[in-house]
Amino acid sequence: MALLSALIIWFFVSHSITETKMIRNVPIRISNLPAEKTIVGLLPNGILNKRINLSLTGSRDVIEEIEPGDLEVNIDASTIDHADWIVQINKKNLLSLNPSIDLSNNINDVTHSEFVIKLNRLMTSKITINVLLPEGDAPEGYEFLDIWPQKLMQSISGPEEEINRLKSKGLELKVDLNRITKADLDSLKSQQLSGSNNEISFLIPYNWKQVTIPYRNYTIEEINDPDAQNLRIDFLRHEFIPVERKLPVQVFYPTRTLDAINPEKVFLSTSEFIINKEGVDLFTRPLYAKNVSRLFLDVIRDYLAITIVAGAKTEHEVLPWSLEVVTPSDLEETYVAYQMASGHKQLGNILSKSREELYRKRFRRYQQDLMFYLSPDHKLNIESAVTDDKIVITDY
Repeated sequence: MALLSALIIWFFVSHSITETKMIRNVPIRISNLPAEKTIVGLLPNGILNKRINLSLTGSRDVIEEIEPGDLEVNIDASTIDHADWIVQINKKNLLSLNPSIDLSNNINDVTHSEFVIKLNRLMTSKITINVLLPEGDAPEGYEFLDIWPQKLMQSISGPEEEINRLKSKGLELKVDLNRITKADLDSLKSQQLSGSNNEISFLIPYNWKQVTIPYRNYTIEEINDPDAQNLRIDFLRHEFIPVERKLPVQVFYPTRTLDAINPEKVFLSTSEFIINKEGVDLFTRPLYAKNVSRLFLDVIRDYLAITIVAGAKTEHEVLPWSLEVVTPSDLEETYVAYQMASGHKQLGNILSKSREELYRKRFRRYQQDLMFYLSPDHKLNIESAVTDDKIVITDY
């Protein structure tokens, strides 16, 4: 009887001993939120992105057993009656995530620092996604041209305060070129219906089309703009493309030196690689174009010329020269028309206009980057000088 009494007394005394313990970073789950309302910092899973530290007092056996991750706080949002609501947590708000822990019968008191929940009007809006220039390097043998579309829209629902802040800043999407392999682009090249062109369009995979939402603790969200299906990166495959034309060679006479150097006094001398046909001097060596697409060259090849500036002050001084594209504005229109006719007929007006502007920029880029070669390791470089009142090309 004495032993049994001792055990009973020990049991009740043990369970009557209380202890206090701080449990840090306890998640707060929101339930029964009105349909037209939301809470600043509420994640899609119903938990706030901020956590709370709780000081729990209760039975020593249970308090000692509780570990972080064993409980969460549940707040009934239907009881929130104003925008900045000060949370008052008691043991009725505690939910045990550990089946072996009985919180309701073993917790006496809950204390915590002030915690404010900001109730906000639920708002749905379209947020601009700025598609940034990719980072990383294009695969060997290819050159990055552009990424398109450069803007998308993300439909997002959230607290009015956060949505308005996000609208002013926008979202960003950046793609890493290092994720694209040479084999990927070579395969696309082999599948092209117009196999003669060396521009390759890489459609960005579905699982790359994601943005992070700052106010949702930077959770990743798939882009829901229907235009995201058109998201692509265009590459230029490096090739030496035969020009297949004898280029006209013309001499430019600056007006400031016309008294000394003019067509009547100084003119271009013919040679084995400069012939005169029907009054036009032609450069006869076969040339190859680089840094441009085949389509671009097809459009401009009959409007190319080599221009030598006859402005040297003394004989034998090397004359400046340049490659010229004649009537570039008209050729740009032709190039854009070909590109727009080749596809993208399903695009809306806004996207079509965006695509057209991209092709115009691409034409001007090609015009600027165009280089001629005599062979893959010999870049065209015209060296000429005035000798005996003739412009003589001495090297190329």
